[in-house]
Amino acid sequence: MGGKVHLVNLVSSLLPQTRWFSLRRHLYRWAGADVGPGAKINGGVVLQGPNVTIGDETWIGRRTEIVPGSRAAVTIGMRCDVSQDVLFVTGTHEIGSPNRRAGVGRSDAITVGDGCWIGARATLLGGTSLGNGVVVGAGSVVMGVFPNNVLIVGTPARVVREL
Repeated sequence: MGGKVHLVNLVSSLLPQTRWFSLRRHLYRWAGADVGPGAKINGGVVLQGPNVTIGDETWIGRRTEIVPGSRAAVTIGMRCDVSQDVLFVTGTHEIGSPNRRAGVGRSDAITVGDGCWIGARATLLGGTSLGNGVVVGAGSVVMGVFPNNVLIVGTPARVVREL
């Protein structure tokens, strides 16, 4: 199934960046991703596996990279706006011995609620769960669980106000 995803990424990169959304939806579905009707995936978006859900009417900006694990999905809700160069990474490592600090690998799911807005070059790490209506500031590194309708910013991201 991974080969299909790589083929779709290649074909998608050859299409105009902000056109042919219907074709991209169809191609990513064929590769195993669950893509809602009305979702708009721009050119240069890279899915590293099929364990991805993108909700209806969600916008995925160019050069966004989504890296799910075989047991750790990336789920993006409906009516979300994901800016360009956003990174979703489910994989990490336990801290290992002094001989090799990147110990045993693991993957944790990422969940983005409905109506969220994720700013440019934000990074969402495994185990992140955003409630509905969350705004993530550009460049933030997000890990953890956040409630509905908050603005989070920084490295690491923290709640700076309720919306």
